[in-house]
Amino acid sequence: MTLRTLILAASLVSFAITSSAQTSPGNQVDPNSLDFYLIQAFYSKAAKSRVALNHIGIQGHNRKEGFLITSVLESYPAHRAGLSRGDLVTSIDGQAFDPITSFNPTAFFEPAQNSRDLTVLRKTASLTVSVVPVFENLYDSFRSASEASVQQFSAGNKIIGYAHLWGLSRSTHDLILTQSLFQDLALCDGIVLDLRDSYGFLDPEHLQILLTNYSGLDITDASGWLISINDTSSNIANNPFQRPVVVLINERTRGGPELLAYETSKLERIVSLGSATLGLIGSYRQVSGSETFEYQPATTTRIDGLSFEGSGLKPENTLDWPLSEVRRDDPQFEAAVTLLLGLI
Repeated sequence: MTLRTLILAASLVSFAITSSAQTSPGNQVDPNSLDFYLIQAFYSKAAKSRVALNHIGIQGHNRKEGFLITSVLESYPAHRAGLSRGDLVTSIDGQAFDPITSFNPTAFFEPAQNSRDLTVLRKTASLTVSVVPVFENLYDSFRSASEASVQQFSAGNKIIGYAHLWGLSRSTHDLILTQSLFQDLALCDGIVLDLRDSYGFLDPEHLQILLTNYSGLDITDASGWLISINDTSSNIANNPFQRPVVVLINERTRGGPELLAYETSKLERIVSLGSATLGLIGSYRQVSGSETFEYQPATTTRIDGLSFEGSGLKPENTLDWPLSEVRRDDPQFEAAVTLLLGLI
């Protein structure tokens, strides 16, 4: 795919922007970032419009010293290589590392699935790991990682389920897939639902998987993707999971996953844990004459009569996990399991 075709593909997106909020250059998405390809894939009208690229299934941001990993997609190359949150990728095959250009060196995106050696700094230890990138759009990658994340394990005499919903979509196929993930966990005594670093669009059917007698969100002055949020008809049977759930959130829980955490936490049997979200429920649109997107904040939108944009959700149980705290275990997950056992 040439750069010109890439820009065209990025323009084949469906936007329902009605917000009058003004944007600034600070709201624009870096076209050389993973976020750009994530947004492009989720906003594309059709699967064929989603841009595929070579990647290893990580999220994070560039620093002067290298690329700091903030999350790793289950079953993807970085995960299989043992990379984790807090690792700093300093080089690839002896050269500076970039999660886009290191695997896609030209504007012509095509599969390049050869083994590459990454140098990784973990605390004070330097490691070398080999990875073979996948060639895939990030919408499909988020969906596949969600499927791969599902697991069950014993804690005392209880069975705990776990699922990381990396991406939320309103497509019928993905809604049925999400329902099937919870059906796999139907016999668990409780579930840890991980929404950290998650993105996408909420549909009432996502809520019907967890809530009984759910009719819709109390939303007014909606803009962007929120306009039609209560207009879709149900395509799945309402047979919700009715046991305790702990929802994990952080500052990278954006859009639909934020609202999912907010709505479900209204019930006593569903509690949230982690760090506060930022309140990013607005929409993106392509900048005219450019290959990037700009964020349109949902400043006029009210959820339950309150402004959500820029405020976000503070978890009922706050437990921050700074990126500077590099560790092999997951303190938020462990706290979620302990909390869940107290609710069962």
